[in-house]
Amino acid sequence: MTVIHENLNDTEAKMRARDVSVYYGDKKAIDEVSIDISPDYVTAFIGPSGCGKSTFLRCFNRMNDTIPIAKVDGLIELEGEDIHSNAMDVVQLRARVGMVFQKPNPFPKTIYENIAYGPKIHGLAEKKPDLDAIVEKSLTRAGLWDEVKDRLEDSGTALSGGQQQRLCIARAIAVDPEVILMDEPASALDPIATAKIEELIDELSGRYAIVIVTHSMQQAARVSQRTAFFHLGKMVEYGRTSDIFTNPIEQRTQDYITGRYG
Repeated sequence: MTVIHENLNDTEAKMRARDVSVYYGDKKAIDEVSIDISPDYVTAFIGPSGCGKSTFLRCFNRMNDTIPIAKVDGLIELEGEDIHSNAMDVVQLRARVGMVFQKPNPFPKTIYENIAYGPKIHGLAEKKPDLDAIVEKSLTRAGLWDEVKDRLEDSGTALSGGQQQRLCIARAIAVDPEVILMDEPASALDPIATAKIEELIDELSGRYAIVIVTHSMQQAARVSQRTAFFHLGKMVEYGRTSDIFTNPIEQRTQDYITGRYG
């Protein structure tokens, strides 16, 4: 039984999950989770390692499809459209629902090509001036333009770890997504780079629906307005971030927040 805090006053959901379960072979990794993802808030998934939060996050753009033994049951909708329907193009889905991984993974291409690649293959821009504009806008939104504008022909892999992660965020937003999924985006970064990623999440909030998986409760408290606590494959409690951290209803949430386990 999931505890949902009342009076969230959520706007219309951008994405909706209903009774979603995930199996790896015979093992049930996610057990009937339901949640609405609002376009107006950053939603954080917290919980101990192995609790299923990253597995659940990967459901929203069908990344679990890439795992042969994974099976997903239940309904997930993007703007009211079933993402598992035959009418849903998975490539288009992953453009609309972008993902930023734990480890920065720039393409082994130039900084410019890292950003321009997506818009080119999705037909968002064909002429170079249009691509130039998208590259500048995306890097600016990711807080990276001033640092790299004179080295756009350098390899993306030559950047520092924090810059690489912001490049990956710029790459995700270059195709004009509706949702951005972030799977522990700062866990491989130093504190200064982490602070820049958190500032960036704050700036992008409200422009995109953002869901972040984080092992850091302090980070969840800083960047999110809604928090879901996961434990053993179940979503235990969901509500305003301030309520989850200061007034949790479930004892398991209280125990995790106060460091009794995790």
